[in-house]
Amino acid sequence: MNSDSASAAPLLVGDIGGTNARFALYDHAGVAAGGGKILVRAVLAASDHAHFVDAVRAFLSANAVPSNTLSGASFAVACPLGVGEVRFTNSPWRFVREELQRSLQLSRLVLVNDFEALALSVPRLAREHFEVLRAGEEASGAPKVVLGPGTGLGVAGIVPLQVGGETRWHAIPGEGGHVAFAPLDDFEFDLLRHLRGKHSRVSVERVVCGDGLEALHAFLLSHSGVTAMRPASAAEITREALAGASVAREAVMRFLAILGSFAGDCALLYAARGGVYFGGGILPRIWPLVADSPLIERFDAKGRMAPWISRIPLRLVTDDTAALRGAAIAAHDSHFKS
Repeated sequence: MNSDSASAAPLLVGDIGGTNARFALYDHAGVAAGGGKILVRAVLAASDHAHFVDAVRAFLSANAVPSNTLSGASFAVACPLGVGEVRFTNSPWRFVREELQRSLQLSRLVLVNDFEALALSVPRLAREHFEVLRAGEEASGAPKVVLGPGTGLGVAGIVPLQVGGETRWHAIPGEGGHVAFAPLDDFEFDLLRHLRGKHSRVSVERVVCGDGLEALHAFLLSHSGVTAMRPASAAEITREALAGASVAREAVMRFLAILGSFAGDCALLYAARGGVYFGGGILPRIWPLVADSPLIERFDAKGRMAPWISRIPLRLVTDDTAALRGAAIAAHDSHFKS
């Protein structure tokens, strides 16, 4: 493949979570400036495929695209990245990068954390790609932070760097969802004690994710003296909360309160005066309840830092292709660095 055909060939991008794998073929011309276009995309259930490579092949086969005709691939994966085997945190999938690249006959393979990819897309978001929870006072050229609950709880920051007289954004991936859960009232201390009976260590992700919402709901039922309780899924709880069911709504409100506290902590860590952006699969579904929730109050409840943190803009990313575009940006940045 010559350079002209390589530049015209689409890039395979993926946003790979614990529950779903989102794939797209991407025309990545002009991606650095926020351009590029998704040609075709699909969502595959992780549970339908024994191995990650099987899911990739299923997507390519469905679109009649041989992998060796691609310009490469860039996958945003829901796990920490290092050397050796890639192991998904909330999925049995695992692979070795070199083996995957060889198996798929890819000329190039880029891997990034899923929230790192989402963070890379944030400075390029158009106004229609997010909802405003609080306008705040956005500080130009200040760090931003992206976080959100889904199957797990992802976090990443993004900071501006001056390179050759222009601003380039550098994403800082992390595993902030695995910091210790810090209860703030008697109910949350009781919840922590309850969860410690199930887990040797209780991270924020044990509470602020899909399974965490289910655990909150079950704990509220038992806390209120209900003995014959039916386990409810996160999807059922959100539907019931939106319909006004009292226990489900209380579970969601507590979920949002704890998320608010954690988001405020992340804002302090990153000095995110450029804004806090919420992503993940859960928050868009319960967005109608957010305005009446304690999320902002708990976000701002930082003692002596309250006047500083209360000016930070809060936004919800509504563009479900943002992480896919971030994966394309990561591929561009990787090529630039090389």
